[in-house]
Amino acid sequence: MSYDQAYKEIPDYFGADPSPLLVDFHHLIEKIRPVLDIGAGQGRNCLFLARQGFSVDAIDPSQVGIDHISRVATDESLSIRACRTGFEGFEADQGLYGAVLVFGIIQVLPRELIGRLIERIGDWTASGSLIMISAFTTEDPGFGKIAAVSEKLGKNSFRIDKDNIRTFLDPDEILTLFGDYKTVHHWQGLGPVQRHGGKEPHRHGVVQAVFRR
Repeated sequence: MSYDQAYKEIPDYFGADPSPLLVDFHHLIEKIRPVLDIGAGQGRNCLFLARQGFSVDAIDPSQVGIDHISRVATDESLSIRACRTGFEGFEADQGLYGAVLVFGIIQVLPRELIGRLIERIGDWTASGSLIMISAFTTEDPGFGKIAAVSEKLGKNSFRIDKDNIRTFLDPDEILTLFGDYKTVHHWQGLGPVQRHGGKEPHRHGVVQAVFRR
């Protein structure tokens, strides 16, 4: 799905504040390496980190999002390299990363690309690197409805329409997917009330995790 039009119309489409998970655990990231923000959107997480003195590579398919991040980074002299690309086509020029942010990405990928994403995270990280993740789970209030009316692509994975996929993880599945990493933090349940893109207030069933390689 392209968010270009949404980002043009609505500042801070997914909110202005960084992920609370990032706020709580960013102090564990070593600044000797840059951070990779996958699916950076309009920059709420990468801008937060750069303002704390981190160097960040921010990638996203939305040109509007990338342009916004670049403008703010220039205006504030922040160490951010913003690139319009998805994770599949991204080539890291700065070597390995001290942390990789994977907020809101897993739920929009089919199962085979989730596996590919995890492989690429392995390519981009070294011993001590952190991986911070949020994803939808089968506890999501909308899971049953989506499962009932959408085309099934794989385990708990559905095509909502030609541009949108939703994949939901089983309870504790994230621990299996990242079983080769040390678990620093793991929580799952109903997330906070959200309202974005003109939608009604809603909550998602989510898992949040921090892993250390």
